[in-house]
Amino acid sequence: MFITHPQENNKVAIIIPTGDVNDAIKDVPAGVEYKIVESLDIDNDYFDAYDFDAEAGAVVNIAKAKEVHYNKFRTARAPKLQKLDIDFMKAVETGDTAKQAEIAAQKQALRDVTKIELPDDFAGIKATWPDILN
Repeated sequence: MFITHPQENNKVAIIIPTGDVNDAIKDVPAGVEYKIVESLDIDNDYFDAYDFDAEAGAVVNIAKAKEVHYNKFRTARAPKLQKLDIDFMKAVETGDTAKQAEIAAQKQALRDVTKIELPDDFAGIKATWPDILN
């Protein structure tokens, strides 16, 4: 059994009772709506994408899931951009303008991954991964 309730930051809180669920209700802030559920299917990699739901306990907010996924893109591209920054500086030092232009295009392609239109379903969002980030 789990207890879910909304938090002030618009995220869902999940209380996992160690004993009787009724004893754990005291951990819900006073005056806050809550839901006791038998089970929750929560993807912890997307925990910030869930909203409190009075019927289900927690549901995926697609807009939040997209933002979480875009942040995964950002994390994956960071080391690639760092490497390209070094390669670019080497090209500047050698005066290789063709290489500089090539690297600049690669960097822009990496920046553009957050402009990819993600699907409007959770499974589709999670399945979307640009080849450039591999």
